[in-house]
Parts: sequence; structure tokens; C-alpha cells
Amino acid sequence: MFWILTVIVVVAYIGFNFFNSLNKDENDLQHQSVSEKFAVIVNILNDAAFNGSGQVTHIDKREFNLYDGSNQIIKFQYSTGSLTITWKYKYYQKEIVHERNFSESRNLSIFDQQKIAKSMIVEMKQIVEKHKKDVLGM
Repeated sequence: MFWILTVIVVVAYIGFNFFNSLNKDENDLQHQSVSEKFAVIVNILNDAAFNGSGQVTHIDKREFNLYDGSNQIIKFQYSTGSLTITWKYKYYQKEIVHERNFSESRNLSIFDQQKIAKSMIVEMKQIVEKHKKDVLGM
């Protein structure tokens, strides 16, 4: 009986924290869209990946894509205070996917957003170079 009660308490605690975090997300996004919340990251990645011509397409309140019709797309997902960026790149019909989760993203400064964007760019450049070599058999 003790173990059942312990499991119930742990599940209730995790559930409470999860729904509390979702509620905080709702408050964060009450007066701004998720793309506005992370505008610095969006602008830097847009410049790097699409020469500034990428367009934001909102999927829902917590998710959007950055895309310009080319061979790559960048997806942003925000939930429970974490930002997940998924960058897909296609080369000769072979696609690679690079995904990073940035926890504690609820109150990022401009500097923090710049740091996230720059780290994604550096990582993706290395991944794309390796992918191109692999596709071409080099």
C-alpha cells in the first residue's frame, strides 16, 4: 500500500508541475506570439539560412516554422519553458535533421537569444558540410 501511495504522490507532483509550466507558457504568450518572444533568434537564423527572406508561418500558439521555399526549414516549438529548434536541410533529396532543446527559455535576454542562434548556426554548418560529403561519397 505504501508503494502505491508513493507512486500516486510522485505522479501527482509531476502532473502539477507540468500543468503549472503550461500555465506559465500561456501567461508568457498572452501579449505576444511565440515568434515575437524569440524574435532575435528568428532574425539571426533567418539572415544565416535564408538571407533574410524567410517567412514565419504559425502552426499554433506554441509552434511556428521559418521557411522560404528552399531546401531547408527551421521549426520552433515552445512548451513548459523550453524552446526546441529543429533545423531540416535537404541536399540531393537526402535530408538531415538537427534538433536542440534549450531549457529555461522563459526569460531569455537579447544576449542569450544571440548565443542560442549563433550556436545553432555553428552546429548546422558542421552538420551540413559532413552531410554534403556523405551524400557525394567523399
